[in-house]
Amino acid sequence: MIPYALSYFKSYFMATLLILFFSTKLTAQNLLSNGNFESGGSGIGFLVNNYSLINPLTGASSPGQYAITTNPTLMNTNFIPGGDHTTGTGNMLVYDGANNSGVFFWTAGNTGGAIGGFTVGSTYTFSYWIKTVSNEVTVGNTRPNIGVFFVGANNISPSNLNQLAPLPEEGWQQVVYSFVATAPAILIRLRTLNGGALGNDFAVDDFVVEQGALPLEGSVTTINPTCPTSTDASITVSVVGGALPYGSFNLTGTVSQSNSSGIFSNLPQGTYTVSVIDSSGEEFRVDNIILVAPNDLQISEPTTICEGESTELTVSGGVNSYTWTANPPDSSLINPNAATQNVSPLVTTTYTAVSGTEVSPTNLVFNGDFTLGNVGFTTDYTQVANPNPFGVQSSYEIVQNPNAWFTPFASCGDHTTGSGNMIVFDGSTDPTGTTRVWCNEEVINVEPNTNYTFSYYIASVAPENPASMVVEINGVSLGAALNAPTTTCQWTLHSFSWNSGSSTTAEICIFNLVFANNGNDFALDDISLAETVTCLYEKSVTITVNPLVVPTFNPVNPICTGGTLSALPTTSLNGIEGSWSPALNNSATTIYTFTPSESSGCISTTTLSIQVVELTTPVFEMVGPICAGDSLNPLPTTSQNGVIGSWLPALNNTLSTTYTFTPNTGQCATITTLTIQVTAPVIPVFEVEESVCFGSTINELPTVSINGINGTWSPPLNMSASTTYTFTPAIGACAVTTELTIAVISPPQFTISQGCVGSIYTLSAVVESTGATTTYAWYNSSDIQIGTNNTVAISSGGEYRLVVTQNGCSSEQSLNVISTICSIQKGISPNNDGLNDSFDLSSYEVTDLQIFNRYGVSVYNKANYRNEWFGQCNKGNELPDGTYYYVINFENIETKTGWIYINKAY
Repeated sequence: MIPYALSYFKSYFMATLLILFFSTKLTAQNLLSNGNFESGGSGIGFLVNNYSLINPLTGASSPGQYAITTNPTLMNTNFIPGGDHTTGTGNMLVYDGANNSGVFFWTAGNTGGAIGGFTVGSTYTFSYWIKTVSNEVTVGNTRPNIGVFFVGANNISPSNLNQLAPLPEEGWQQVVYSFVATAPAILIRLRTLNGGALGNDFAVDDFVVEQGALPLEGSVTTINPTCPTSTDASITVSVVGGALPYGSFNLTGTVSQSNSSGIFSNLPQGTYTVSVIDSSGEEFRVDNIILVAPNDLQISEPTTICEGESTELTVSGGVNSYTWTANPPDSSLINPNAATQNVSPLVTTTYTAVSGTEVSPTNLVFNGDFTLGNVGFTTDYTQVANPNPFGVQSSYEIVQNPNAWFTPFASCGDHTTGSGNMIVFDGSTDPTGTTRVWCNEEVINVEPNTNYTFSYYIASVAPENPASMVVEINGVSLGAALNAPTTTCQWTLHSFSWNSGSSTTAEICIFNLVFANNGNDFALDDISLAETVTCLYEKSVTITVNPLVVPTFNPVNPICTGGTLSALPTTSLNGIEGSWSPALNNSATTIYTFTPSESSGCISTTTLSIQVVELTTPVFEMVGPICAGDSLNPLPTTSQNGVIGSWLPALNNTLSTTYTFTPNTGQCATITTLTIQVTAPVIPVFEVEESVCFGSTINELPTVSINGINGTWSPPLNMSASTTYTFTPAIGACAVTTELTIAVISPPQFTISQGCVGSIYTLSAVVESTGATTTYAWYNSSDIQIGTNNTVAISSGGEYRLVVTQNGCSSEQSLNVISTICSIQKGISPNNDGLNDSFDLSSYEVTDLQIFNRYGVSVYNKANYRNEWFGQCNKGNELPDGTYYYVINFENIETKTGWIYINKAY
């Protein structure tokens, strides 16, 4: 808890009024004067009003005193010697820390009031340098804790306004805050929050207030998923600096999320990127954030084997018991529960190893995330709705933001969603450590001899003296105390294992062993007791099986008995070397085996059969008479009894011809002949229509000619383009093909434009084809004809239709006219005479109106504008006569710009 001094508020507001009245805007970059203390002491650029000045320096100081000096040892011989921050030889302020907290030691301005020179809405940074001057400063209560106090500013970053001084060995360290001015004069004060007598001694130097924001910086913390298939991982993004407010926090990767808190929950394992952009467009981004479940399976790498070979599979991790399956099934998987497998798949196969059993336990704690508010738990703390301005020790409240409950606390979101409930505590000062922070209200039923996990999330809401928590179940501690983080708003998981033993119920209590009244402030969320999670682990590996490569050879033609056989090639067509067996035999049909000589690769043997045959007479099917000019299919080069050869002469479809078949060399076959009769064809005759309009129906063409020839037409009838059709006589009809063309007259193509011609809104048609007589027929939405020329004037929006006719064929188009606006008034005379007093756009669907003066400065804007501008600015004051410029955005038409004149005299 951080106390305040009531007397401060009275002096602050009086000083603020004086400064606001008399101050003028500074022109220097640093809005503070004498920030390095070289120009004088309190009252020159700053004010010290709660510490006592030592002058002259005696080498001995007491708590609550300060000095302007070049070396801390001149003030107190026990302090650490050293120079100032500016030059090493100049002045600094050195403080012997007060024994009570909340003491103001530095205020900006000569009189300690608000300083001027700020532009409302602009971002500024306030910075100073600090170092510890006492060797008694180590950790905890001995470190000076400096609080900053602003009046007239918001969007302060970082949101934690308390800053621990560095350790002695860290030397000078800079403290920087950014803020947005909400007033032209701002009060800035520093105070010591640590009231301890030991240590708590420090020096400050080089105070600066200047326009501009801090760099946008941040950090990322992660919690991995419990199991490979779990979605309980989280990523938390914390950012400081930049120009506030921040935009949305975005998560991309395995899944995508977006929120305003930077807390991304319910994530599966995977790779992620987080980013956030501040109001100036600067981005904080972290890529390649990897979430992975612990103890996941490790499986052997994929490999490739030859058909008939075997390979070894291994798996580790999980719970050390496994079950293997194969897809497709593999009969060589004979011991599916062994970690190591030796398999011989026949085809490419995927093997899957499974370990463990998936259990998704239920949280037995009622309202552990405080969604239901102040129910489901008991506490020795007192619920306080509003602890401001001084805070209330041993108090709590269910909140969505600790800072909204008690203003000195940090501004944080809850752990569950970033925007839900948490329970926040102003720590107890009870030194016995028996004050109950949280206990379950109703007894929780549990199964005996079962492993459970109890967990909760904790975050500090003030940096000093972090809480130290112990947990008891049924009166037995679950282990040593665990501390809350020193960084505020950093949610940290505290988790414990508990075996129920013979217990059938669980009574849980959380205690805080820290009892300091300074700091010791924290929040809890997502309290859970559940059976210990067990996981189902599953990984797969694919074994690729390459089939054996078969050597290929060109076939050897059959030979006649006693014919010559050439030696078979010892290298296959696909490059495999080897040898043949048995020896060649030209007296009987024989199968020869090729054995590869290579020992590597997936290569098999192959066979080749050479047929030895007797002489054969080729036999062919007769070819019937054809019509002169008909196509003649090539005569078969293989006879019905398997003889291969060639024919002479070339096919002739105009004369009857006898053809001779000569078997290829090496075949045991004789020459044979075949005669094909050729007769003269008939020309089919038809009568059909020669032209139609595009889109009209064309009568089916007759399949029997006037002179009795049956046949078919191609292509199919085309209603959309002029086409030449071919009549093909039926097979067996001795007739020639014939053609006829049906012209499809395309409808006229035209475009319609719309727009203003002078002050008249006009529709215009442009026909693409020229030279033919063209007629026009315009129709309105009531289907009433309104024009017969290529243009027509209209006065209202709506649906319009145009029918254009050429060469007896027509086409039509419709268009929707949104608006017929062709002119906007050029002036207003806002003198309340009832004539032209306002800028009337009520007839139009205006989504936004902006008015600019001649310097381009926006003086008036209005969304969903109708008739509200009478020549006033956004604040309601009358604008002077003159020319102004407007930008009008409409609902469904393009934006219009122009000028309008204000003349109140008419």
